Amino acid sequence: MSPPRRPWLSLVAAALALAFLPGGLPAAASQADVDQVGEQLICYCGCSGLTVKACTCGTADVIREKITAQLDSGLSPDEAVAAWVAERGEQVLAVPTWEGFNVVGWVMPFAATILGLLIATVIVLRWQKQPVAVATISPETEPENPDSDYLSRIQQGMRNLHR
Repeated sequence: MSPPRRPWLSLVAAALALAFLPGGLPAAASQADVDQVGEQLICYCGCSGLTVKACTCGTADVIREKITAQLDSGLSPDEAVAAWVAERGEQVLAVPTWEGFNVVGWVMPFAATILGLLIATVIVLRWQKQPVAVATISPETEPENPDSDYLSRIQQGMRNLHR
């Protein structure tokens, strides 16, 4: 006698085999994966240059839906970002890549800051080295103003005061 057939058991076994095989059924996109991709992309709505994860406009909602569809179709988060870059260009990235002309964007703020600090240091050091001019009036020097007679009487009075 043959054992009774259970067709649902073979279906469950086939589904489990597909789920555990590499490249099996694509998993549903998790919110963490959608957020990971959304943090790397800038919303192109024109609001304020926010990331897709942070932006609350309708355009960002549509982008998040497209990201979810990409991840549901089997793309990894990195592949989804690469697909957006291929479609919209590198300006869609929140952080520029470390390649080509983008290196200038990474290096210039630091270089400008260091150069500015060096220039300020040189200026301050030069100011410290300059001698301070002190105006002195010696008794031998006659002042060249019309009140020289008045000043000489004041100086004579000061000398007499200290005797």
